Amino acid sequence: MRITEWLLPQNPCKRFSTPELLFQGLEQLDNQAILCMQLKALNSTRKFARQYRLPDSEVDDIINQSTLIFLRKIKEGSYVFQGTSPTTYLIEVIRRVAMTASRKVLQPTEPIENQHHLVSPDQEYNQKRMETSELVAGLLQQLGEPCEQVIRVYHIDGYSDDDAIQLGLTRYTTVDSLKMKRSDCMKKLILLAQQWKTSNNI
Repeated sequence: MRITEWLLPQNPCKRFSTPELLFQGLEQLDNQAILCMQLKALNSTRKFARQYRLPDSEVDDIINQSTLIFLRKIKEGSYVFQGTSPTTYLIEVIRRVAMTASRKVLQPTEPIENQHHLVSPDQEYNQKRMETSELVAGLLQQLGEPCEQVIRVYHIDGYSDDDAIQLGLTRYTTVDSLKMKRSDCMKKLILLAQQWKTSNNI
C-alpha cells in the first residue's frame, strides 16, 4: 500500500506515545505502528529525494522499501531496541536506499528480465533477448533461495556487496560470506545452464 493512501484523518501515532510502544507495535507488524513510523519519516524521505535528485514519484517506493528492510531486521533480531525512536533507524535506512537509488539514476542499468522492452530495429534480436531473460529468470527460480536472492541483488538489481550488507538485502552479514555464497551459486547456475543446453541440443 502506498504511503499516500494511508494519510487518514485519524492520528496513527495516538497508541504509540513512546519509542518502546512504537517498537512493540512494529514487532507485531501493527499497521498503525508502521504508518506512524512512516509518517514521522516522510519529511526526511522527501529531503533525501531532493538531496539525491530523485523524482517525487520515488518517495513512496523508497520509504516502503526501507520499511521492509527495517521490519526484516526486527524479525531477524539484528535490530535491538535500545530506547531511542525506531524512526531514527528507519531514516538512516532511507538515506542509504535513496543514495543507492541515485546511483542507478546516474548509471542506469536495465534489469535482465526487462531488457526485452528496449527499443531496437532488429525485432529478431529483441525476441532473443526476451527469451534469454525468461530463461535466466527460470534458472534462478530453479536455484531457489538463497541463491536466487544473492545473484539477483548483485547481477540484476545492481547493488554492490557493501550496499547489500548495509541494507540487509540478504541473510549474509559480511562481504566475504556474501561473495563466497554468490560464487557457489554462480557455479550451480552455470551447471543448470549447461544441462539446459544439453537437453535442448544447443
